[in-house]
Amino acid sequence: MLGYGAAQTGAFICFIPLLTLLLPQKATAIAGADKALLLSLAAMLGGLTAAGANFLFGALSDRTRGRFGRRRPWILSGLSGVAASLAVLAFAGSPGQLVLAVIVFQIAVNALYAPLTAVVPDMVPDSQKGLISAWAGAALPVANLFTALVVSRLSGWSEAQFAAVVLAAALLILPFAARLREPPPAIGPAPFRPSFSALRDRRFRILFASRLLAESAVAVNTLYLLFWLQALPAAGAPEGWSATETFSLLLVVSTLTATAAGFASGALSDRLRRRRGFVIAGSAGMAVALALMVGWTAWPGLLAAQLLFGLSHGVHATTVAAMTAETLPDRLRAGRDLGVMNIAVAMPQSLAPACAAVLLAAGLPLSAVFITAAATALAAGLVLTLFPPRVRIG
Repeated sequence: MLGYGAAQTGAFICFIPLLTLLLPQKATAIAGADKALLLSLAAMLGGLTAAGANFLFGALSDRTRGRFGRRRPWILSGLSGVAASLAVLAFAGSPGQLVLAVIVFQIAVNALYAPLTAVVPDMVPDSQKGLISAWAGAALPVANLFTALVVSRLSGWSEAQFAAVVLAAALLILPFAARLREPPPAIGPAPFRPSFSALRDRRFRILFASRLLAESAVAVNTLYLLFWLQALPAAGAPEGWSATETFSLLLVVSTLTATAAGFASGALSDRLRRRRGFVIAGSAGMAVALALMVGWTAWPGLLAAQLLFGLSHGVHATTVAAMTAETLPDRLRAGRDLGVMNIAVAMPQSLAPACAAVLLAAGLPLSAVFITAAATALAAGLVLTLFPPRVRIG
């Protein structure tokens, strides 16, 4: 469990610093006043690529056979691709180069991430999925913390920022991949047939819709938090602090609350043998936090909002991951079906910036983007409330 949690953290370090800080910085350096539109375009095309790549590599890992296992070869090759694509991103100098590099990066990172997530249904019983999801749920807040305490401290030295991401990811992922001992598959390799048959299952379909909505709200907070801080007057930050310094503080705060909430909710959901209530509460909390960011912009309003967002996202991320692993219709095709579910996680990286681009192009302020995200998070909880998927923890 510790090794898996470390590997998940390494995977999140591959992309969280990029999405929250490095990509906005590159968009600013390349496009200047048009940075928000360039960021939206890069994130939108990258998100579309991520959705397809996650599904593809999950299905391919299901049918991979060999002495090194099903998942490990893809984890290692994906990590190599991430390192190469981040090097290209570091030196991108035009909008076209930036967008192309983001697309290549999304292919590589999903070749790593899709097989990694499939390890849980392969090897972890339902009664421990909350605990393993708590370890995995710590990945996002720790990646945020790494962004705030390491990557942001190297501001002004872009190459070193990207190098730090690659080094940290490798140190966390390689030990797990080297020691991974996968159980032999129950059946031989089947012909490769990409299929969305999992969506015919009612429980899976409802959870897919809820995750799509919730992750769209998370994507807005991830992509546009720095720009929101830059758009606010000085009263929105501690006296004398820059937007980047305030951004780092908020990441640290949300990290600590998300980590604690994730572990507590994961263990408690195992004990209570219930997941849905935690997922709904997390969605509702994120909705309130995003609305609070717009309604209370004077300091410490943003601090309170990110405290609530971190706590709510920690609860949601941990318990929805465990709930997902329990709703897979075909455990023998876990990689393929998780690839389908991960479309609901990857697509928001495209849908959220596309929606933001439409709102901004229509002349609406950035606050409209956050209000829309709050409504989306609320809708995610309503889906599970009105159409409860019945999941039993075995």
